[in-house]
Amino acid sequence: MKSNINIAFGSVPKDGGTFTFYKNIRPALEKYGIFMYCVALGKEQAALWENSYADKNTVLLAANTYNVKKQAQAFVIWCETMNIDIVMGINSEAILSAIPHLPKRIRVVSRCANAFDHGYRITMSGKERLQAIFAITPRLQDDLIEKYNANPAIMHLIPNGIDPLPFELASQNERGLKDILQLGFLGRLEHNQKGVMHLPKLVENLSLQEIPFHLSIAGKGAHRKKLEKALEPWTKTGQISFLGPLNRQQVPEFLANTDIYIFPSHFEGCPNALLEAMMAGCVSMAWTIKGITDYVLKEGETGFLHAVADCEHMVKNIKILNENRKLLLKMSKLASVDARLRFTPELTAAAYAKVLRNVINEPTLNIEPLLWNQFKPDPNFRQKSDPWLPRGLKKRIKNLLSIFIN
Repeated sequence: MKSNINIAFGSVPKDGGTFTFYKNIRPALEKYGIFMYCVALGKEQAALWENSYADKNTVLLAANTYNVKKQAQAFVIWCETMNIDIVMGINSEAILSAIPHLPKRIRVVSRCANAFDHGYRITMSGKERLQAIFAITPRLQDDLIEKYNANPAIMHLIPNGIDPLPFELASQNERGLKDILQLGFLGRLEHNQKGVMHLPKLVENLSLQEIPFHLSIAGKGAHRKKLEKALEPWTKTGQISFLGPLNRQQVPEFLANTDIYIFPSHFEGCPNALLEAMMAGCVSMAWTIKGITDYVLKEGETGFLHAVADCEHMVKNIKILNENRKLLLKMSKLASVDARLRFTPELTAAAYAKVLRNVINEPTLNIEPLLWNQFKPDPNFRQKSDPWLPRGLKKRIKNLLSIFIN
């Protein structure tokens, strides 16, 4: 049996769910003799790299090229140099493109964290070599098996884990002590995924029901100006505050001052923001996303679930908590305890370690690596409409378009 296991994990050190997963699980896995390296590749990921998030195991390769083949070659060489045992490509075009060229001894696993088509397709990249697939919620597991032909025998349901330590003080705050309910939203200010344009209707219904509230909105995004305009009447009365983006050190304090956490997302994986709110003792209000939010929250115990866009129902539940502050406090305590029983890095790491050890102990698959003259970029990252555009030019065009759109 191999004593230590080295894993290459595709991500970039920056604020985001994928890197947060790495940051939380890496030290917890080391207790099991499993050492994870976060690998970023190419000029595009180099531009996203934030030194404040990097740690001793973050690596940047082929930083001066947009060429995917060169990035993939650099990755394979690095894997051999570092004696990497397992590769988890995640959302890295270069790493997923390198999978067919990896030495036979290197095992390949994947992790699905997003409930949309592209997320599912990249999870199944290099499926001939996959020896384990991790899904972070039941919805993702079911979709992969039923719609994307994943092998149930190698599927493993393991949710995200959040370090409770930064939220200890926040969880000790007694909720509902102020006359005015403190509501909070924290996330990207865009509507397609995060559903922020439901907030104006929510606020309008709160006002109609004469519920005393203050809503703090933290984050940045494409729909900030539109949201600010829609909420302007309540901003002028002091009932709403726009705080802008928060750094990681500011998040626990924000949640400590939040009684009720508003989570209007349309789709997610296993949302870290919701787990952090629970850790901090917030009572959460969310739309029902089958196999995701109804997996994280326990209806009427740690939060409330509602049909998508049913702001009237959400306001009814907020009104219940406003009128019954003892229930608000009880649910706050239950949320904090439940998060610590189900969603910690230690629990996540123990489950991953068991599977990864089993993968290493399995025979290697009898698949010979492809030669580099057979290289093809992973097709899931190529848009049919613009395959001819150089990667650097495509990025600059997108940046210019975003300026005009926003």
